[in-house]
Amino acid sequence: MKYKESSLDIYAFVNCYHDEISGSFIKKIHQVSQDEFLFQIYRSDVKKRSLFLSLSKGIAFHEVETPETPSNMAMTLRSMLEDRKILSIYQINFDRIVGMELSGGIRIILEVFREGNLIVIQDNVIKFAYNQREWKNRKIARGSTYSPPDSNDPTKLGTEGYSEILRNSKASIVQTLATRLNLGGEMAEEVLFRLHLDKNVLAAEFTRIDDLRTTISELLDESKNNRGYLYLNNDIISPIRLDHLQEEPERVFETFSEGLDYYLQNFPQTEIKESPMQKRIRSIEKSIEEFNSKSENFRKQGEFIFSNLALIGTVIETIRNQENRITKDFELFPGCTVLATDPAKKRCQVTLNGNIIDLQYNRKPSENGNIAFQESKDYHAKIEGAEKAIEEARRQIIPVQKAQRKKARKTFWFETYRWFFTSDTNLVLAGKDRKSNEKVVKKHMKQFDLYVHADLYGAPSTIVKGTDTSRPSEKSVREACQFAVCFSRAWPAGQLSGSAYWVFPEQVSKTAESGEYVSSGSWVIRGKRNYLFDLPMHLYIGKTSFSGEIIPMISPVPFESQGKLIKIMPGKTKRDEIARNIREILETSLEEIERILPPGTSEISEII
Repeated sequence: MKYKESSLDIYAFVNCYHDEISGSFIKKIHQVSQDEFLFQIYRSDVKKRSLFLSLSKGIAFHEVETPETPSNMAMTLRSMLEDRKILSIYQINFDRIVGMELSGGIRIILEVFREGNLIVIQDNVIKFAYNQREWKNRKIARGSTYSPPDSNDPTKLGTEGYSEILRNSKASIVQTLATRLNLGGEMAEEVLFRLHLDKNVLAAEFTRIDDLRTTISELLDESKNNRGYLYLNNDIISPIRLDHLQEEPERVFETFSEGLDYYLQNFPQTEIKESPMQKRIRSIEKSIEEFNSKSENFRKQGEFIFSNLALIGTVIETIRNQENRITKDFELFPGCTVLATDPAKKRCQVTLNGNIIDLQYNRKPSENGNIAFQESKDYHAKIEGAEKAIEEARRQIIPVQKAQRKKARKTFWFETYRWFFTSDTNLVLAGKDRKSNEKVVKKHMKQFDLYVHADLYGAPSTIVKGTDTSRPSEKSVREACQFAVCFSRAWPAGQLSGSAYWVFPEQVSKTAESGEYVSSGSWVIRGKRNYLFDLPMHLYIGKTSFSGEIIPMISPVPFESQGKLIKIMPGKTKRDEIARNIREILETSLEEIERILPPGTSEISEII
């Protein structure tokens, strides 16, 4: 979920659970952290549910511990909302905004962007706002009328609407889809991946509008299938398959709600102090709002000037004739008053029939109209530049945020892959997906290493490291081959044994035969393959010591564990249940155990 739910996540949740939430009554409200609330809702046929509303994460069915004494804010919300019936739940403008219509003319608004907001509205007037803010074109404050931010809703745009947005964009197609069409980064990349298009193509050069609309519609429909896909390496829980990641999901949940709940339980977000880069992003976002407002203002001025050229001519002539007398609040004629003047630059701002107009009175009316339109275009260009700056800042900040969320212990480079140390202390590395299958060979296979692969299609590329002067021992090679088989499809298939082979580095190539193609993560093997047969399907899990740190390790052979050692085999127990059982026995984190387990179901056969 990457800290905040995306527009697609909210779209999926609202569509999947609208019928389940509508008709429920709000029974209790708890403030469970500074910006998180738990709404206990009840309906006779679905009983009590806990609806989790987080300003920084989003909305989900999720149980959390509630305080014994309610906060003042919780009491305020209870006084307004308790025992109200939820008539409907909806998303606003395909944005990260959830709305709930309640009985008695009350609405709840959850905004999940920037610092987030929780707003209560009655009869279209804001009665409560967690964050009261005011911008040029929008105000969130008690007593004011609520209006959402301006945004383009891709579910309502026609072909011409799409064309106009892309045509007027100076950014790449992926940046434009992510920001101007509210798709967010992951959905934008997925759309382009499924269309087999380069994401860096300029949006203005894109022509397959109908294909784009069709693919977006297909992804939206897919998100309503109510499934959750966990991509652990990328820290994502998604309502759709993300093929552009080019890896299989770590888990597929039967419902999107289960996926969200699992993520919130197992990957809690720790409190992170706002970094300088985050402050910069927030500052740029405020600038974008200001640029939007000014661009729109100058566009309206240009339209007004060209619609009233004769009147503007009269204003300019009057200013010229009375230039030495003009000051602020000077009435040029009825309905036209000076707001500001700069004689040195021949500029004057006036209010004319209720419209604020900036004029250069040494220019013709039509020239002033063109100047206003050019100012509008200039601010629009600044928006494009600011959006690119935000994308770049976010790319830089994501790795930092992930590092902040990790546990206190040091994480070693080899933990990016499947790994273990053999009985003879050789390091074995195996890929987890196409990307790491490619990387483990390209980056880490050296002259005295060996390449290992299970005798099955789709198995991970595995290498067993030698030293600077010698190759791994025969014993280490056998263990590496057994490891490769255990992390292949043989494990979920329930096989009791399997086969693998090893080759030298010079036999591994990316060069295909004429007319053939080698996909990402795959390799061409030339020459003799050295096979090992009847490799047993079992693994041992324990905790090993490395560079002063105690880390969970999984190995095909027993090893000296810092505590108990657990032997597992292919079985019928679900992966998450096995992980919980092992976590309790080894007294370590669930996340670390899940990261090293083989795919599919297993059984604990022995505890040593």
